[in-house]
Amino acid sequence: MRPIAGREELSLFCRLPYVLNDELSDDLVQGHRRPEWMWVALAGDRLLARAAWWSRPGDRVPLHLDILDVDDSLPAPGQVDVGVRLLRTAMSATLPNGSPPPEYSRFIPPDWRDGAATRRIVEDRMTILERTGARLFVERLRLEWRPGTPLPEPSGRLTFCPPRDHAELPALMTQVLDGTLDAHSRHDLTRMSAEAAATRHYEDELARYTSPRDWWRVAVLPNAEPVGFVIPAHNGYNAIIAYLAVLPRHRGHRYIDDILNEGTRILAQQDVPRIRASTDVGNVPMANAFQRAGYVNFGREINMTWS
Repeated sequence: MRPIAGREELSLFCRLPYVLNDELSDDLVQGHRRPEWMWVALAGDRLLARAAWWSRPGDRVPLHLDILDVDDSLPAPGQVDVGVRLLRTAMSATLPNGSPPPEYSRFIPPDWRDGAATRRIVEDRMTILERTGARLFVERLRLEWRPGTPLPEPSGRLTFCPPRDHAELPALMTQVLDGTLDAHSRHDLTRMSAEAAATRHYEDELARYTSPRDWWRVAVLPNAEPVGFVIPAHNGYNAIIAYLAVLPRHRGHRYIDDILNEGTRILAQQDVPRIRASTDVGNVPMANAFQRAGYVNFGREINMTWS
């Protein structure tokens, strides 16, 4: 059990299939991954299991564990055992002492529970994580808008403009945390104030996108009162709806449809091949808004965390 020696061993690492394999070479070039964060378990030259972390370029510690695979042709007990041994060994060598491991995420089919083989693959990975102390945090829908999907004309109920300054968006984000259905946001609110949670989200994620900030939109009524906002962006892999929200006092009027359509329209004008988004399975109002806007549920994501 060891990390790969470098890019020359990427073909070895990619012997086990996963949707992220095609991105790994570029991730190494861009600094999202490091060879010492990409571990393999080998029996001779046979790849039995692998694990890898992802980070933003320049980060000193990993941000997410997003690859954990085992050879599914191994006997059932052996699959889990080798995965647990590899993950424990890799975490011990890779992560700072005393800090909880970073969140785990895995992309899975939208109907993963319906097929015995697919379900076993997902549950085996979850069992490996559970045996190292992780627990399921949330399951999310992965959504996609594709070119050619009709976009409704603006309803005229709202006017859209970029944020006035750097302070406006964090202030609006603070307000929308009241009554949020997002699991990550709700967890943040158990540990910090709404203002602190909004500021951290803004600084750690939204402010780091290199796509144009003049894509960002605040939705206002004719009297200039803010109703909500949308953050269209590009995360280096895809055009995305990075954040979408309606202020608490304006919920229930389907303003979400107008705001999402505006964000989608901005990205569609950039001639992108797709627009991605995600939301918690339990956030039914948000999922319904994406469905009305023509987004399809092409996958799901499992998030697991350690205490």
